[in-house]
Amino acid sequence: MKKYSLLLFDLDDTLLENSSWFDDGLVQSLTEHPLTKGVDEQQFLKKIKQPPKSLIEKLVSGEINTFEFKRERWKSAFDYFDVKVKMEAIEQLESLFTNTSMKFITVNEYVLNLMNELNKHYEVGIVTNGLYDPQQKIINMGLGDIFSHDKIFHAEQIGIRKPDSRIYTIALEAFNKKPEETIFIGDSWTHDVIGPIEAGMEAIWVNFRGIEKPTNHTPYAIVSSIGEIRDILLGSSSNK
Repeated sequence: MKKYSLLLFDLDDTLLENSSWFDDGLVQSLTEHPLTKGVDEQQFLKKIKQPPKSLIEKLVSGEINTFEFKRERWKSAFDYFDVKVKMEAIEQLESLFTNTSMKFITVNEYVLNLMNELNKHYEVGIVTNGLYDPQQKIINMGLGDIFSHDKIFHAEQIGIRKPDSRIYTIALEAFNKKPEETIFIGDSWTHDVIGPIEAGMEAIWVNFRGIEKPTNHTPYAIVSSIGEIRDILLGSSSNK
């Protein structure tokens, strides 16, 4: 039987179970900044969370970096409201949003206890495409002692995004582990299941949306929430 010794986690919508921090942080920022006071906050939020497909494609292809993506995302939302805005104001809003939204990320005692328990049996790391500082998120979640800076692999800093196999390889090499010793855990079928499986790892799909498998790849397990991985990884038949 195989013995797995490394768990690699996605962050957003996996360990950080929902995106309410983003929504709440943006809405509060919109109400506070003079430029957006009185704007339809929910419609603005929708435009930020659903930017033009062409903009997403440029980010994924590497044509633009995350800083440029965030800037153009703001501009696109303002364009919808027919508001002309200077780059300086966008940078102010982005800074306000970043600082405000992080305050909505707090400790989830269940996830904290789960990770403390897993950390006794496995090495653990994070591989994330997230647009906002994963280290600050982790600290706010109370997980800073478990996920030190050298255990977090952030696409923005590395310059490679999931599902590019190179980002998984970088993480594996940092832990001096082979793919077959590793299980990747995350919510994205493309980034956290297909990518890791094709890189030689096992994958646990956190399918909180309850959707059908998009392809015929076979993950190690499918769960509906992060809490369900405990029995899989720490049960009597775990550590196979």
